[in-house]
Amino acid sequence: MKRAMRRFVSRLTGRNKYIFFVVVILICIVALFLGIYGQFFYKYSDTDPLMIGINIGAKKTEEEYELLRSNFNSLFTNQVKENSDIEDFDKIENGKPLVYTAYSLENDDETFYSVDAQIPMININTEVAKQINNEIRDEYYSKANQIMRQTQGNSIYKVSYIGYVNSDYISLAIKATLKENGQSEKVTVKTYTYSMTKEKLINLDDLITLKQTTKETVQIRVDNEIKKAYNNAKIIAAEYGTLYERDLDSDMYKVESAKNYFLTDDGYVYIVYAYGNDSYTNEMDIVIF
Repeated sequence: MKRAMRRFVSRLTGRNKYIFFVVVILICIVALFLGIYGQFFYKYSDTDPLMIGINIGAKKTEEEYELLRSNFNSLFTNQVKENSDIEDFDKIENGKPLVYTAYSLENDDETFYSVDAQIPMININTEVAKQINNEIRDEYYSKANQIMRQTQGNSIYKVSYIGYVNSDYISLAIKATLKENGQSEKVTVKTYTYSMTKEKLINLDDLITLKQTTKETVQIRVDNEIKKAYNNAKIIAAEYGTLYERDLDSDMYKVESAKNYFLTDDGYVYIVYAYGNDSYTNEMDIVIF
């Protein structure tokens, strides 16, 4: 290889030889700067080493995954996080990000209610995005206004969200907490993952493919996490006498049945089993891959 390179260089004469060496030097300089940027300045260097714009996520230890799960509630900062430059898509509201707070309802009546609802919308001018926004408004905006009109009982209602943009995908997760009329606290989580180029909601299979893993691998992870949560609940129930019973044989834990999932800006997929979506409880399980 070295001998062939020397023969090639020896054939270069005059201006061609100078051009060759200038090109080589420029390539070296560019490679050096890319290396420095990736090492010290690129935010997602650990999960996107090739800087292709969609992070597939590095593998973490179980302790690190547990830390992510324990910090789940802190994700909901009413912001959008983008990990790459976004093309100029047709927006509903120019000058605003792809996810933003469309309704901010804050009202406190010491007798009947307390409301802090930050309700988002997806800022893409397509029919599917508009349908998503209508669904969000009908559920959260309507509920907040209903509570603020009540003249009996007492309700505490809070809505917060987090949005992520990964190249083609917008992921939006909305968490609502409701405590009303002496009932148990109800925590719901609804998610939407939308493809801007395909103009449609995508399913979990698409994210599994993006993460370069398989449905079988994810299913094993779901089964293990839910079984662990089930066993932990048994231990807590023995100590404190309360138990949210998980049905380990339920079809809801099959990957193809997952309803709420989202992709973060650092390339991890969260599957959320928020049992408050169907009953009055704040119990939930989080599976991350």
